[in-house]
Amino acid sequence: MRIVIVGGGKTGAYLAERLHREHAVVLIEQRRERVDVLRSALPEVDTIHGDACEPEVLESADVGHSDMVVAVTGDDEDNLVVAMLTKVLEGGTVYARVNHPLNEWLFDKEWGVDVAVSSPAMLYGLIGRDLVFGDVVPLLDLQADDVQVDEVRLPEDAEAVGKTLADIALPANVTVMAVIAGGGGVRAARGETRLEAGDQLLILVQGAMDSAAVLEALGTGKTTPEARSGSGAD
Repeated sequence: MRIVIVGGGKTGAYLAERLHREHAVVLIEQRRERVDVLRSALPEVDTIHGDACEPEVLESADVGHSDMVVAVTGDDEDNLVVAMLTKVLEGGTVYARVNHPLNEWLFDKEWGVDVAVSSPAMLYGLIGRDLVFGDVVPLLDLQADDVQVDEVRLPEDAEAVGKTLADIALPANVTVMAVIAGGGGVRAARGETRLEAGDQLLILVQGAMDSAAVLEALGTGKTTPEARSGSGAD
């Protein structure tokens, strides 16, 4: 896939470092000194110096032939402008980071945003669903403030087996991002998704992790979540 990332902060750099191993990645950053750092740290990534809110900069990144554009600058207005310009240039699917929760209502298809995510960790989880299965687990290493990603595997005698995600009362700060089947393959984590024995649940936790509450909700005490990431990102 051809992926254009707008914003070379910690999140953008992390995305570029992970994704370029399997995909063609172009990174756009407007801070000259940051561009120098990125080019030194990620020599295999095509890093462009410029303001992505200017059409000619997006054109220089060949956004029109991209499969995916990920706008992760620290400015919501910039991310929205990039989304709209990407659609004008007939680029690929747009993922946009929401920095301020009050702006979330703006991030919809009318503004060119296909997927809006306010947490960098969730952003990586969603992108992983659009990539091949082999990309999913590496993407879960993203670190974000007060966020962690854990995994829970369901044994055959778990009370959650046979139930849908909507039937399970997980703690309010826990979200199931994806379900990896025991025999392989990834299922979308939706309310109607039915759980099976051996399923591995990838969960996003905002704040403190209450393992006992999660296991109680799933009806199992035979396994414990294993943290994949902790805190600390822009």
